Formats: sequence, C-alpha cells, structure tokens
Amino acid sequence: MTIEEMIDLQERGARARAIGLALSDNPFLTAGHMPVHGREPTADWLARHDAWKFGWEAEHASREGKLPIHSTYHTPVVFRSRTARH
Repeated sequence: MTIEEMIDLQERGARARAIGLALSDNPFLTAGHMPVHGREPTADWLARHDAWKFGWEAEHASREGKLPIHSTYHTPVVFRSRTARH
C-alpha cells in the first residue's frame, strides 16, 4: 500500500464517521474485501482495514472531545538572571 492510498483510506474512514456510519461499517469487513486464501496477503488487507479504522477513530475522538494532548509539547520557560541588567 502506498502512502497516498493509506491517507485516502484514513480520509474515507473519517468521512464515514462524519456521516454517522459505525465502526463496524468498515468496508474491509465485507465479504468482497476480506482476504481470500492465496490471493492477497493478510497483512495488506489488515493495513487497509486499519487505515480506514484509524481515520474513523480519529474523527470519532475529535467529535467526542477526546483528542489526546501531545505530551511532548511544552511551553518554553524563560529564566532571567538576577544579575542581568535590564
């Protein structure tokens, strides 16, 4: 799967959540998209399934107000020396 395809699937998952579809409406859970033994590697199918699911979950989290706060962002603190002249 290319990066463009992954992004497209994430966007499709987000749009699906935005229009009210359930997580279980993931198109990769339908019989036509399920991997058939010997035709498509399961890892490829799983990557597509997970990309769509990720988009759906991200949109769901944003609508529920549960977006994670990025823990590595810190407001810089500026210390001034007591001996510094202003």
